[in-house]
Amino acid sequence: MPTMHHKSRRAVVLGAVALTASLAACSAGEEAAQPAKPASTAAARYATPLADVCPSTVSLQLPWWPQSEYGWAYQLIGPGGVADPETYRYTGPLGNTGVDLEIRSGGPALGGELPLATLYKDDDVLLGQTTTEDSIAGAAEHPSVSVFTFEQKSPLVFFWGADDWDFQTISDIRDAGVTLQAFEGATYLDVLTAKGLLEPGQIDGGYDGTPARFVAEDGRIVSQGIITSEVYSYEHDIPAWDKPVKYVKVGDEYEAYHSEVAIRSDKLDENRACLEKLVPLLQQAAVDYWTDPASTNQVLLDVVDAFEGAWQLSAGLNDFAVEVALKEGIVANGPDHVFGSHDPARLDRFIADVSPALARQGIAVKEGLTSSDIATNEFLDPSIALPEQP
Repeated sequence: MPTMHHKSRRAVVLGAVALTASLAACSAGEEAAQPAKPASTAAARYATPLADVCPSTVSLQLPWWPQSEYGWAYQLIGPGGVADPETYRYTGPLGNTGVDLEIRSGGPALGGELPLATLYKDDDVLLGQTTTEDSIAGAAEHPSVSVFTFEQKSPLVFFWGADDWDFQTISDIRDAGVTLQAFEGATYLDVLTAKGLLEPGQIDGGYDGTPARFVAEDGRIVSQGIITSEVYSYEHDIPAWDKPVKYVKVGDEYEAYHSEVAIRSDKLDENRACLEKLVPLLQQAAVDYWTDPASTNQVLLDVVDAFEGAWQLSAGLNDFAVEVALKEGIVANGPDHVFGSHDPARLDRFIADVSPALARQGIAVKEGLTSSDIATNEFLDPSIALPEQP
């Protein structure tokens, strides 16, 4: 991953296809010329009036850099927004709603801080992406309520390169007794071992995220990864490997929602009128993006270019990520056939599964916590759904 470096503070205005810097020169007494905004479907598609119920700028904190997983958010602005390479934010009109949307990059762009922490540190941030684990872990001191989930399964996978290995489930990896390299202390590993799906002794927590050991062992090792990232990059972007890998989806056995959009619990009531109108726009933008991602994928590339080397993204990865997420059911409608919905029974099962693991990490889970404390479907439009995959 490229190292971040200091940049001069400037904003970059995105064009419909190419990235351009709009510099308006003005003489004394002359009004600065405004850069022309390219035509965007966002203005036509997302026009519910929000100015009377929502903040003038709806700020969304993401956990990572711009990529296809968050295409739905960039879909709401389209091209013509402003990318700031100092703050790693992309800001522009939220369709034709009368308010702006500010999309904040996370991960290294935020010094590794979780979006839930940002919600409580920065009052300007209305929404932040969370995972079910983080929502449960924070429920006692920093409670939040998820109002929309844009992935139904975790994109986490276990992948390998040995041609003669053909694992179909996590249990197959357990039974084979092969080494699994993963990041030390990950909650999902504790849950999987507690459920007997993995043996603690086969897990090597020294994984550093690089392909070095995988390549050195000719793929005869299982690694943790993301289906929309490593599965592509090992075949296309790592010359030392340069061939496909096989994988099993962790989300088939581990029921956390990986990609939830949440609000602070103490802000829910005061923003209820906003959420009633805003959340259906999030749903529709996600359905629109996953149905026809091409134009927004170009916006993602342009924004990353504007960030001047802080992060890398390719058109090939964007295309693959959309294809595999749909094919593997990472992105799908909920069991009620509504896009963005949570399954309360699944959440309650997961609370029961993960709470002991969090306790072993020294995290006190709020007593009596249930699905209704951390998620709600009340703001979703039940008529909005992704076309069912064949």
